[in-house]
Amino acid sequence: MTRQLSENVLKTDRHETFYLACGPEDGPLVIFCHGWPELSITWRQQLEALGATGVRAIAPDMRGYGRSTVHPNKEDYRIEDIVNDMVELLDHLGAEKAVWVGHDLGAPVMWSIAQQFPERCHGMIGICVPYLPNALTLGSLVATVDRELYPVEQFPNGQWDYIAFYQDHFDLATKAFDADPKNTVHALFRAGEPSMMTMPSLTATTSARGGWFGPNATDSKWV
Repeated sequence: MTRQLSENVLKTDRHETFYLACGPEDGPLVIFCHGWPELSITWRQQLEALGATGVRAIAPDMRGYGRSTVHPNKEDYRIEDIVNDMVELLDHLGAEKAVWVGHDLGAPVMWSIAQQFPERCHGMIGICVPYLPNALTLGSLVATVDRELYPVEQFPNGQWDYIAFYQDHFDLATKAFDADPKNTVHALFRAGEPSMMTMPSLTATTSARGGWFGPNATDSKWV
Protein backbone atom coordinates (compact mmCIF):
# COMPACT_ATOMS: atom_id res chain seq x y z
CA MET A 1 0.00 0.00 0.00
CA THR A 2 1.14 3.54 -0.72
CA ARG A 3 2.30 5.91 1.99
CA GLN A 4 2.27 8.93 -0.32
CA LEU A 5 0.12 11.89 0.74
CA SER A 6 -2.01 13.64 -1.86
CA GLU A 7 -3.22 17.25 -1.67
CA ASN A 8 -6.88 17.89 -2.48
CA VAL A 9 -9.44 20.68 -2.39
CA LEU A 10 -13.22 20.58 -1.99
CA LYS A 11 -14.95 23.74 -3.22
CA THR A 12 -18.58 24.56 -2.48
CA ASP A 13 -20.59 27.78 -2.60
CA ARG A 14 -20.18 28.23 1.15
CA HIS A 15 -16.65 27.06 1.87
CA GLU A 16 -13.39 25.63 0.51
CA THR A 17 -11.72 22.74 2.32
CA PHE A 18 -8.13 21.68 1.66
CA TYR A 19 -7.34 18.15 2.76
CA LEU A 20 -4.58 15.57 2.73
CA ALA A 21 -5.35 11.98 1.80
CA CYS A 22 -3.52 8.68 1.94
CA GLY A 23 -4.47 5.12 1.18
CA PRO A 24 -6.78 3.50 -1.38
CA GLU A 25 -9.94 5.39 -2.30
CA ASP A 26 -12.08 2.31 -1.62
CA GLY A 27 -10.58 1.68 1.83
CA PRO A 28 -12.44 2.15 5.11
CA LEU A 29 -12.54 5.86 5.89
CA VAL A 30 -10.94 7.67 8.85
CA ILE A 31 -11.13 11.48 9.07
CA PHE A 32 -8.82 13.42 11.38
CA CYS A 33 -9.92 16.83 12.75
CA HIS A 34 -7.00 18.86 14.08
CA GLY A 35 -7.05 21.39 16.90
CA TRP A 36 -5.63 24.85 17.48
CA PRO A 37 -3.13 25.97 16.33
CA GLU A 38 -2.53 23.03 14.00
CA LEU A 39 -3.00 21.98 10.38
CA SER A 40 -3.80 18.86 8.41
CA ILE A 41 -0.07 18.10 8.21
CA THR A 42 -0.16 17.48 11.96
CA TRP A 43 -1.59 14.05 11.15
CA ARG A 44 0.92 13.13 8.42
CA GLN A 45 2.41 10.17 10.29
CA GLN A 46 -1.01 8.77 11.16
CA LEU A 47 -2.18 9.23 7.57
CA GLU A 48 0.84 7.42 6.18
CA ALA A 49 0.65 4.60 8.73
CA LEU A 50 -3.06 3.96 8.16
CA GLY A 51 -2.78 4.42 4.41
CA ALA A 52 -0.16 1.68 4.32
CA THR A 53 -2.66 -0.73 5.88
CA GLY A 54 -5.40 -0.10 3.31
CA VAL A 55 -7.31 2.57 5.19
CA ARG A 56 -8.42 5.74 3.41
CA ALA A 57 -7.06 8.36 5.80
CA ILE A 58 -8.13 12.00 5.44
CA ALA A 59 -7.06 15.15 7.29
CA PRO A 60 -8.56 18.54 6.38
CA ASP A 61 -7.34 21.99 7.21
CA MET A 62 -10.24 23.00 9.41
CA ARG A 63 -12.21 26.19 8.74
CA GLY A 64 -9.94 29.22 9.19
CA TYR A 65 -6.69 27.25 8.99
CA GLY A 66 -4.05 26.72 6.33
CA ARG A 67 -5.38 26.42 2.81
CA SER A 68 -9.05 26.22 3.77
CA THR A 69 -11.22 29.34 3.68
CA VAL A 70 -10.45 31.93 6.35
CA HIS A 71 -13.79 33.56 7.04
CA PRO A 72 -13.82 37.17 8.29
CA ASN A 73 -16.27 37.13 11.20
CA LYS A 74 -16.23 35.27 14.50
CA GLU A 75 -19.80 34.14 13.81
CA ASP A 76 -18.40 32.19 10.86
CA TYR A 77 -16.70 29.77 13.25
CA ARG A 78 -19.77 28.28 14.89
CA ILE A 79 -19.52 24.56 15.55
CA GLU A 80 -22.62 24.13 13.38
CA ASP A 81 -20.80 25.53 10.35
CA ILE A 82 -17.65 23.51 10.96
CA VAL A 83 -19.70 20.34 11.36
CA ASN A 84 -21.40 21.11 8.05
CA ASP A 85 -17.94 21.47 6.46
CA MET A 86 -17.09 17.98 7.60
CA VAL A 87 -20.38 16.47 6.45
CA GLU A 88 -19.83 18.08 3.04
CA LEU A 89 -16.36 16.54 2.98
CA LEU A 90 -17.80 13.12 3.82
CA ASP A 91 -20.31 13.47 0.98
CA HIS A 92 -17.53 14.59 -1.36
CA LEU A 93 -15.55 11.47 -0.48
CA GLY A 94 -18.54 9.34 -1.48
CA ALA A 95 -18.93 7.74 1.93
CA GLU A 96 -21.93 7.29 4.18
CA LYS A 97 -19.87 6.93 7.36
CA ALA A 98 -16.39 7.42 8.76
CA VAL A 99 -14.40 6.86 11.88
CA TRP A 100 -13.83 10.40 13.19
CA VAL A 101 -10.74 11.41 15.15
CA GLY A 102 -10.64 14.79 16.89
CA HIS A 103 -7.89 16.49 18.87
CA ASP A 104 -8.21 19.66 20.97
CA LEU A 105 -10.72 21.98 19.24
CA GLY A 106 -11.23 19.28 16.63
CA ALA A 107 -12.72 17.06 19.34
CA PRO A 108 -15.90 19.10 19.94
CA VAL A 109 -16.45 19.10 16.18
CA MET A 110 -16.19 15.33 16.19
CA TRP A 111 -18.45 14.99 19.24
CA SER A 112 -21.03 17.28 17.60
CA ILE A 113 -20.98 15.13 14.47
CA ALA A 114 -21.72 12.10 16.66
CA GLN A 115 -24.49 13.99 18.43
CA GLN A 116 -26.17 15.51 15.37
CA PHE A 117 -25.31 12.98 12.65
CA PRO A 118 -24.91 9.57 14.32
CA GLU A 119 -25.81 7.87 11.05
CA ARG A 120 -22.58 9.30 9.53
CA CYS A 121 -20.33 7.69 12.15
CA HIS A 122 -18.67 4.28 12.37
CA GLY A 123 -16.85 5.32 15.55
CA MET A 124 -15.28 8.23 17.40
CA ILE A 125 -11.84 8.84 18.89
CA GLY A 126 -11.56 11.93 21.08
CA ILE A 127 -8.16 13.26 22.15
CA CYS A 128 -7.66 15.91 24.83
CA VAL A 129 -11.27 17.19 25.00
CA PRO A 130 -14.00 14.92 26.44
CA TYR A 131 -17.62 14.81 25.34
CA LEU A 132 -19.57 17.74 26.80
CA PRO A 133 -23.35 17.36 26.29
CA ASN A 134 -23.84 21.15 26.18
CA ALA A 135 -20.95 21.62 23.76
CA LEU A 136 -17.60 23.31 24.25
CA THR A 137 -18.84 26.63 25.58
CA LEU A 138 -17.06 28.96 27.96
CA GLY A 139 -19.69 28.25 30.60
CA SER A 140 -19.25 24.48 30.40
CA LEU A 141 -15.47 24.85 30.64
CA VAL A 142 -15.51 27.31 33.54
CA ALA A 143 -17.54 24.77 35.50
CA THR A 144 -14.49 22.47 35.43
CA VAL A 145 -12.02 25.03 36.86
CA ASP A 146 -10.00 24.06 39.93
CA ARG A 147 -10.88 26.95 42.24
CA GLU A 148 -8.03 26.17 44.62
CA LEU A 149 -5.59 26.98 41.83
CA TYR A 150 -7.79 29.64 40.23
CA PRO A 151 -9.72 31.62 42.88
CA VAL A 152 -12.84 33.03 41.29
CA GLU A 153 -12.13 36.59 42.48
CA GLN A 154 -8.76 36.62 40.68
CA PHE A 155 -9.46 34.25 37.80
CA PRO A 156 -13.20 34.29 37.01
CA ASN A 157 -12.69 32.23 33.85
CA GLY A 158 -9.83 30.13 35.16
CA GLN A 159 -7.43 28.80 32.55
CA TRP A 160 -10.12 29.36 29.91
CA ASP A 161 -9.85 33.16 30.03
CA TYR A 162 -8.23 33.24 26.59
CA ILE A 163 -11.52 32.02 25.10
CA ALA A 164 -13.33 34.94 26.72
CA PHE A 165 -10.74 37.26 25.17
CA TYR A 166 -11.37 35.78 21.72
CA GLN A 167 -15.11 36.25 22.11
CA ASP A 168 -14.84 39.84 23.31
CA HIS A 169 -11.88 41.00 21.19
CA PHE A 170 -11.91 38.87 18.04
CA ASP A 171 -10.28 41.48 15.80
CA LEU A 172 -7.49 42.24 18.28
CA ALA A 173 -6.75 38.56 18.82
CA THR A 174 -6.51 37.78 15.11
CA LYS A 175 -4.37 40.86 14.39
CA ALA A 176 -1.88 39.84 17.07
CA PHE A 177 -1.48 36.35 15.61
CA ASP A 178 -1.39 37.60 12.01
CA ALA A 179 1.27 40.22 12.81
CA ASP A 180 3.96 37.53 12.87
CA PRO A 181 2.71 33.99 12.10
CA LYS A 182 6.18 32.46 12.40
CA ASN A 183 6.71 33.81 15.90
CA THR A 184 3.15 32.87 16.84
CA VAL A 185 3.96 29.25 16.02
CA HIS A 186 7.25 29.47 17.93
CA ALA A 187 5.46 30.93 20.95
CA LEU A 188 2.74 28.29 21.05
CA PHE A 189 4.73 25.19 20.08
CA ARG A 190 7.41 24.84 22.72
CA ALA A 191 8.52 22.32 25.29
CA GLY A 192 6.44 22.16 28.45
CA GLU A 193 7.79 22.79 31.91
CA PRO A 194 6.52 20.27 34.52
CA SER A 195 7.04 22.70 37.40
CA MET A 196 4.40 24.98 35.86
CA MET A 197 1.71 22.36 36.39
CA THR A 198 1.03 23.65 39.91
CA MET A 199 0.96 27.31 38.85
CA PRO A 200 -1.80 29.30 37.12
CA SER A 201 -1.53 29.15 33.34
CA LEU A 202 -0.77 32.25 31.29
CA THR A 203 -4.05 31.58 29.53
CA ALA A 204 -5.82 32.66 32.74
CA THR A 205 -4.62 36.25 32.34
CA THR A 206 -5.07 36.81 28.60
CA SER A 207 -7.76 39.46 29.09
CA ALA A 208 -5.81 41.28 31.80
CA ARG A 209 -2.72 41.42 29.57
CA GLY A 210 -4.66 42.64 26.54
CA GLY A 211 -3.98 39.43 24.60
CA TRP A 212 -1.58 36.54 24.55
CA PHE A 213 1.36 38.83 23.91
CA GLY A 214 0.21 42.10 25.42
CA PRO A 215 -1.49 45.16 23.90
CA ASN A 216 1.44 46.09 21.64
CA ALA A 217 1.80 42.70 20.00
CA THR A 218 0.87 44.01 16.55
CA ASP A 219 3.54 46.74 16.72
CA SER A 220 6.65 44.91 17.84
CA LYS A 221 8.38 41.56 18.14
CA TRP A 222 7.09 39.75 21.20
CA VAL A 223 8.98 36.46 21.13
